Amino acid sequence: MSATRHNPRLALQDAMQEDDFIESTGSRSSAKQRRDMVVAQIQKLIGQLGLDLGDRLPGERQLGVRFGVSRGTIREAIQFLATMGFLEVRHGGGSFLRAMPDQIGRLRAGWHQWVMRHRGRILETLEVRIGGEAFAAELAARRAGPDDLNQLMRALQSMKAVCVAPDPTAFVQCDLAFHDALLRSAGNETLRELLGALGEELIPERAAIAVLKGRLPRSYAQHLAIYEAVASGDGSRAAKAMREHLESVKQDILSSILNEGGASQPRTAMSTSDEMTKSGAARKIKPVAE
Repeated sequence: MSATRHNPRLALQDAMQEDDFIESTGSRSSAKQRRDMVVAQIQKLIGQLGLDLGDRLPGERQLGVRFGVSRGTIREAIQFLATMGFLEVRHGGGSFLRAMPDQIGRLRAGWHQWVMRHRGRILETLEVRIGGEAFAAELAARRAGPDDLNQLMRALQSMKAVCVAPDPTAFVQCDLAFHDALLRSAGNETLRELLGALGEELIPERAAIAVLKGRLPRSYAQHLAIYEAVASGDGSRAAKAMREHLESVKQDILSSILNEGGASQPRTAMSTSDEMTKSGAARKIKPVAE
């Protein structure tokens, strides 16, 4: 067994010194990673071109040439931004700017309304994810190799950066990247396709909880616990950590967005560093016992 598997926190600490995963264009980049790279580039381009609300973006062919990717990747990036509410796609007419990348307040109400409209579907999907992804985490703890663990670490690296400079779009990308890497690590393509598709359905829900006070550092701590269990080869602990994470998501949706099941008491404002300390996300990264 490799040293990485014995020392997941040490491996994560080393990975934190590497470039952010969405900047990578190496052979191991997945389709989602290429999409995320283009999402970031499109958001940057909006500012460079000085586009305003209602303006049309360059066409898919132009964007593909500019960014050096296929039109399929451009479509996926545009669809992601449209699902998040930043763009409006008019079939046959192009893509138009609905909200600037920094206008999160403009989108927050829409994300919450989406969750309320799709309450039943979201809760049912989460039930499936709780069972399926806990099983996937258990499989990953037995089957993940060095490359798999590296992809999980890179997603965590980006997720921790988002805690310092909160960005709901980046959080959703990091969250999707981590869960996709874990499903790949499970070594079951059918399970990955099924759960991956379900997770993609919930992009607005992921954005809605990303803007809740204290959610980002708590989510990072939960994903770190999943990674540590997988990297240590402890299937039972990995499954438990995944269940606790998704149950936490469900509870946040019920209490903070849908106002069901006993809403939590108002939280006093605290800094990001205080939130990370409280959640455990800022605890010292050190090797686990071998």
